[in-house]
This record gives sequence, structure tokens and C-alpha cells, in this order.
Amino acid sequence: MESSQMEAVARGIVEQAIDDELQDKRLELTYGTFKRFEEEGYLKSSESAMFGKIYAEAFNYFVNYKMYSKDPISLHEMEEFERIIDRRVLEIWSKIKHLSGR
Repeated sequence: MESSQMEAVARGIVEQAIDDELQDKRLELTYGTFKRFEEEGYLKSSESAMFGKIYAEAFNYFVNYKMYSKDPISLHEMEEFERIIDRRVLEIWSKIKHLSGR
């Protein structure tokens, strides 16, 4: 059964994953690691790497939920996942830039 939108539980899981990743302590730890990799020449941008990590974590939480529920991910759910990211992109980027500007 393909629904036209993401289940409320799945939406909540994606939002919670983003919230978890945006916690100050987690951001600081991640930033320290990625900044070191950038300084060593392994990354071009620690900020972009951090954004990618947050995106990947949110997606992984979503995929794990869908695997557990045994429902395939629909195109509509993927579109809604992208809308969640779009809605929170400024918040995510602002927190990353604030941390890197210290």
C-alpha cells in the first residue's frame, strides 16, 4: 500500500534525528573531527561534511524505520523527506556556521 505522504511516525523520526545531530555537544565533537580532516587536507570543507553527516543520519534513521516496518519507501515519502530537509536547511546551516565561526 503506497501512501501519498510519509507517516507521522516516520516524519517524527526524521525530525528527531536532525534535532539529535544539532545538539551542541554532538556538533562540537563532529566539527572537531571534520576540522582536523580539513586541516590535514582530507576534506575541502568541514562545514559541508557536517551538513552531509546530518543529512545522512536523518536518512539512515528513516531507512531503518522503513526496514523495521517492512514497507518499501515510496517516491512520495522520499519527496517528503526532501521537503523536511528543505524546511530545516537554514537552521542546520546556521548552527554549523555559528560553530565554525567561533
